[in-house]
Amino acid sequence: MTTVSARTRLGLPSRRARAGAAILAAALLGAPALAPAPAGAEPVLPPSGVLYATNSRSGDVSSLAIGPGAALSPLATSPVSTGGCTPEGTGPGCTPRGIALAPNGATAYVVNSDSSTLAVFRVGVTGALQPNPRLFKTGKEPWGATIAPNGRTLYVTDTADATVSAFHLAADGTPSRFAAFRTTSDSPKATVLSPDGRFLYLSYANTDETEDSPARPITRYAVLPDGSLGAPQDVAKAGPANFGLTMSPDGGLLYVTSNVAQNVQGFRVGQDGSLKPVPGLPTVPAAVGLRVTPDGRHLYVSANIDPGEPLGGLYGFTIRADGSLVPTDDSPARTAGTSSVAITPDGRDVFANIQDDSAIEAFTVGFEGTLKQAKGSPFPTGGKRPLSQSLAVRPVPGSPTPQ
Repeated sequence: MTTVSARTRLGLPSRRARAGAAILAAALLGAPALAPAPAGAEPVLPPSGVLYATNSRSGDVSSLAIGPGAALSPLATSPVSTGGCTPEGTGPGCTPRGIALAPNGATAYVVNSDSSTLAVFRVGVTGALQPNPRLFKTGKEPWGATIAPNGRTLYVTDTADATVSAFHLAADGTPSRFAAFRTTSDSPKATVLSPDGRFLYLSYANTDETEDSPARPITRYAVLPDGSLGAPQDVAKAGPANFGLTMSPDGGLLYVTSNVAQNVQGFRVGQDGSLKPVPGLPTVPAAVGLRVTPDGRHLYVSANIDPGEPLGGLYGFTIRADGSLVPTDDSPARTAGTSSVAITPDGRDVFANIQDDSAIEAFTVGFEGTLKQAKGSPFPTGGKRPLSQSLAVRPVPGSPTPQ
């Protein structure tokens, strides 16, 4: 069998040298607090909220209004730069990847992987990200970002440092990095917090891993009252090349993707944060991103197929009571290679990035989790090459979530 690395499957470039570090550090020191949002301005948001997409190659973030039937349209100012990046790949805002939103929707946080910075955006009254983000240092090669349910702490995976950076978030959204917690393995990638905020789980993936690489741990940290993390404990194994990690809304189930083993592994979560495998190991070719619907009934997984191979797709599953997965009747919904998934809080719309086409596939969710492609899909992002962890949805304030 010919071994294929995760880097090849993901279409990633080879590592290149970083430049301008001294200039970048000087620019980041003493970054002022974020300006407060305009007083008295009521949000004038699109009917179903806003989808954000980070664009790695163009160094920016798109703000796309979600309309009826999951149709997308760019908001004014979209896309906005994540801090500046030259065609040679140098500058303070290169290769944006993971994005996280403050629970109140007022601030967005984007990690710039090649520049090792965090871009902090104020969200405007229409939901569009505002230009000229503030930049803050992270560890080396940040990949993903996750915010605690209480909105007080931000966690960033630092791939090259093998750490998780923790930032306290001020009332105005300004981050302050207070610690970097060691991981138990190299190349930390995805994190997810339990809904009650008690535990943070971490998966690992190296882009050079192949089918012959050993399984990787899933690490659990207890989250302490001040947002710091307790000692890391490996509570399960999966993979290798575990780029995606997600939990059910009730915190009872955790799912992880293996890009090179090409499957999805599910776990039952104990009261103490322990993980117990659930039955089954469904195949998803080159699996990367995944999300559970807000009602906890379905899971959607992106399949990131190499260019030139048969189309990838968005794989849909119904979640059984025991946590095992059964494909939906129309799975997969055929797309080009995709690596990130986002779902609206009402569970009606699902989105997946098409990285090679710099576009977003949009679907409405039908009976028993089947997907119907939105009219006009795929929609261009306006930037270039959204990658894994690139999508996030800002709901309309006060919008209901299905129970």
